[in-house]
Amino acid sequence: LRSVNVAYLGAFGAPAGSHPHISEKNLRFVEKWHIITSRNVSTTMSATIKDIARHLGVSVSTVSYALNGGPRPVGNVVRARVLAAASELDYRPNHLARTLITGRSFTIGVVPTELTTNLTKSPYFAGCLDGTVNAAEALGQDVLLYTRFDQTSPIAFVNALLDGRADGLLFLAPIVDSPALGQLSGKIPIAIASGMDVPGHPSFTCDNRTGVHQAIAHLVNLGHTRIGNLHGNLHLVDGIERLDAFRAAMAEYGGDIRDEWIAYGGFTPMGGFDAGYNLLAASPRPTAIFCANDEMAAGLIQAAYSLGLSVPEDISVVGFDDAP
Repeated sequence: LRSVNVAYLGAFGAPAGSHPHISEKNLRFVEKWHIITSRNVSTTMSATIKDIARHLGVSVSTVSYALNGGPRPVGNVVRARVLAAASELDYRPNHLARTLITGRSFTIGVVPTELTTNLTKSPYFAGCLDGTVNAAEALGQDVLLYTRFDQTSPIAFVNALLDGRADGLLFLAPIVDSPALGQLSGKIPIAIASGMDVPGHPSFTCDNRTGVHQAIAHLVNLGHTRIGNLHGNLHLVDGIERLDAFRAAMAEYGGDIRDEWIAYGGFTPMGGFDAGYNLLAASPRPTAIFCANDEMAAGLIQAAYSLGLSVPEDISVVGFDDAP
């Protein structure tokens, strides 16, 4: 074989049959052999739990319990032997096989409200995702962020979320009356943050009404009566409740509610800048502005600076959320 290979290498690149020391049949054989050996890829398969069981003389189920921490208990000595053998035999868990056997992916899916540029830079989203990852880590779960979906197409949306990649889903600020939530109910565990209550599923939100009331009370105590508002997406629970709470608090304190001082900022810094610029450039303008989140408040403050206004000397600004 070596002599054939030497002859082949000497004629490598030449047309078939052009070298006097190698036939066309041997040329094809040596070419295949050379390609295989030149790949430098090991064809050795990884060890399986059966290999570990055979190596230790124990049952496959014992190895499985030791590696997976259950469901049945395994003594510390046996578990240590199994882990040592797994390392010695270069055993690597097959996640796909584990999923097929258990019917679980050991993964929690996170579904954001909508896909926007620089999504992970949002303080709200970053805080939610950070808490989710920390909790999942403690429970031995992976986290999957869904980044390709269309909530305007319920069928495609639901199918994507039920494709088996996640054992449960955490919705971050889902849109109000989302048809997908109703269709998913009973098919996969669901939890909701900053959204409406769905019977049978845990949901977590803040007390929007009390928070807004405290913010308006603070501005009123500073002597403000001309208070504007930058609100967020009114397809979201936080957007609706915070705007309603603003109107209720202003009515309670006898503030001057003007529609031209209420503007949409979209819960984003740029939205806060654009809407805030228009409010501050108006005449008369409010002396204070309540923003439904801190990102819009940050944009509003930049708009004030661009107009030569100082905060809080010329305009008072309050933001909801206590973002870092």
